[in-house]
Amino acid sequence: MLKLQDAKSRFEYADKMLLLVSRTFALNINRLSGNLRKSVLLSYLYLRIADTLEDDSVLPAKEKIHLLGLFSDIFQKDADVEEKTDIFVKSLPAHFLHSDDPNYDLCCHAKTVVPLLWTFDRSYSEPIADTVVEMTQGMADSIRQMDASFEKGWFVLETMSDLSRYCYYVAGIVGKLLTRLFSANNSAIDEKRLQKMKTLDVSFGLALQLVNIIKDVREDSERRVCFVPEMICHCHGFEDAPSMFLPEADKKARASVMKELVAEAWKHLADAIEYTVTIPRRNPQIRLFCLWPLFMAAKNLSIMGDCSHLFDKDHKVKISRDDVKQIVKSTTLHFYSNSWIRKEFEKWRDA
Repeated sequence: MLKLQDAKSRFEYADKMLLLVSRTFALNINRLSGNLRKSVLLSYLYLRIADTLEDDSVLPAKEKIHLLGLFSDIFQKDADVEEKTDIFVKSLPAHFLHSDDPNYDLCCHAKTVVPLLWTFDRSYSEPIADTVVEMTQGMADSIRQMDASFEKGWFVLETMSDLSRYCYYVAGIVGKLLTRLFSANNSAIDEKRLQKMKTLDVSFGLALQLVNIIKDVREDSERRVCFVPEMICHCHGFEDAPSMFLPEADKKARASVMKELVAEAWKHLADAIEYTVTIPRRNPQIRLFCLWPLFMAAKNLSIMGDCSHLFDKDHKVKISRDDVKQIVKSTTLHFYSNSWIRKEFEKWRDA
């Protein structure tokens, strides 16, 4: 058991790292309070460690899978946490140890943040541990698939089911985690609400991930990665997904491809909005935690227009700081009104 002062200093490090690795999520997380805030904070940092391992541009696939396995071992039931964490940190590559990148620093300080999980009761610690284990296993599978695809030139996905599976392990699973954390020790969320939230929570993560995939489609192509399913590309006359990025590619056709993904993102966003309004009005912090990223995602989709600029190097789809401020201000005033939330969402979807 960590001493109170020791835990306090470790949480101070966790708070500092949150601001360094993600200002966007820091805004949401810092809207929460108490054990819920701390548990969501730690969840984010643990999953950020996993993301850092998966996304590293230097590590070979085999090493990524090995490190993800070591990190997962820490969170297995009845694991010797101190021993497993020590093994993980000692196995990190040299470029992690000698870098100013805060994501690498976080990995190297796993022994600082990981023990904090067991300062919570099981209603918080078990969902987080379960999610880390499931996500790292899913990431390892994706790395194997990606590595095999690169031997042919590009990483591509064949079907919408393949895309949904990928998005589930990097984001959809987070929606499930949030439901478990939101409902922990929360008398306002009764069984009926909880069951409805469980039918919608995966869409919460999928919606945000799809918006990111759409926004980053051109940047991903620069590393020979395309998450747009080839079945959609075929329907609009492309031989395969990489063909969309050729200079001579039909601009209207590839815009039509992206419109299909945009439509899918809107569907998941609509479910995520219903997820949010299912949360009791007595939980304003949780409602705002959900509303801010969802409304920002909706705004991003609304400014994509006909999708013709998504492939332009000089045109980055990104909402402004003023947009963010307006979303924060308006939702803070109207978070309690389900009708206002639905109407505001529909306004962007119909724009």
